[in-house]
Amino acid sequence: MKKAVISILMAGILAVNLAGCSGGTDNSKNAENSSGENYTITLTHAVAEDTSQQAGCLAFKEYVEENSEGKITVNIYPNSQMGGDREQIEGVQEGSITMMTCGSAAQANFVNSAIVFDGPFAFQTEEQMEKVFADQEFIDALSAEYDKAGFHMMGLSSLGFRVTTANKEIRVPEDVKGLTIRTMENKYHMSLWKNLGANPTPLAFNELYTALQQGTVEAQENPLELVYAQKFYEQQKYVIETRHLPQNLVWIMNKNYYDSLPDDLKAVVDEGAKKAVEGSVSYYKENNAELEKKVTEAGVEIIDLTPEELAPFAEATASAWDEVKADCGETVYTAFMNALEASK
Repeated sequence: MKKAVISILMAGILAVNLAGCSGGTDNSKNAENSSGENYTITLTHAVAEDTSQQAGCLAFKEYVEENSEGKITVNIYPNSQMGGDREQIEGVQEGSITMMTCGSAAQANFVNSAIVFDGPFAFQTEEQMEKVFADQEFIDALSAEYDKAGFHMMGLSSLGFRVTTANKEIRVPEDVKGLTIRTMENKYHMSLWKNLGANPTPLAFNELYTALQQGTVEAQENPLELVYAQKFYEQQKYVIETRHLPQNLVWIMNKNYYDSLPDDLKAVVDEGAKKAVEGSVSYYKENNAELEKKVTEAGVEIIDLTPEELAPFAEATASAWDEVKADCGETVYTAFMNALEASK
């Protein structure tokens, strides 16, 4: 009888120990305390801290921690501490990272319909871009595709246009011919530059500065704030306002984690996501003019192409839209086009 009691007690102790170990050190999943009320959010991005990404992350952290009454802790890991964009997106998908933000182009490898942002020269102005990014029908259609891939799409930040940097002037499409330009590993971006006669070369973001320094690539394209934050201007003579693609941030969370939150904390996280979007956009708008000044003071010439000068670039790359339409989900593509038409 005593042996039976001891066996039962030992089984109970073992079960408690295993339950205690099951949480491990994975800080992206629910990190519940004994009362079942506390959560930890691991929030990551791949760029420097003086950027829109970090500003948005800080806004999210401040709002969520304050308004969850201590139930949610947000830990931010910037500057590729958790790997590059791809590794971070994979982490969110599998649940080892709770939440991350980056441009849609990197996420298109996981959510195919995100390629809708990769059609060249879609937008004439930033105001038009903002209207499309706020269109609820489009947001709902795209969010549904993120859900299918295991992500909860929390928000979409509009951060102006991507620019091109090079060591030669670019004013007409012919100036791009033969140029070795670093791109993301994104076939639509590569198609854009191939149509202009360039040699697009996919390269990890954290290897780009050295590649420019060593002449492995001659040019690159990114938003101006990353040109400054990553000091690419030290290796390039010109910033060309090509406005070829929008710069955005898509804020994503592991769907299982989001779905597991109590309704009151979901509401806090949802509002926090709005603060993240607002914080990142505000940072961009407040700092972009100053960044232009700093880059110019560093000896870089900014070439601001007019709509008339950009028209031949758009014409030369128009066929890239055929690829986007063919590969993008019909619902998302139609909603995007409807929003684009309504924004004019």
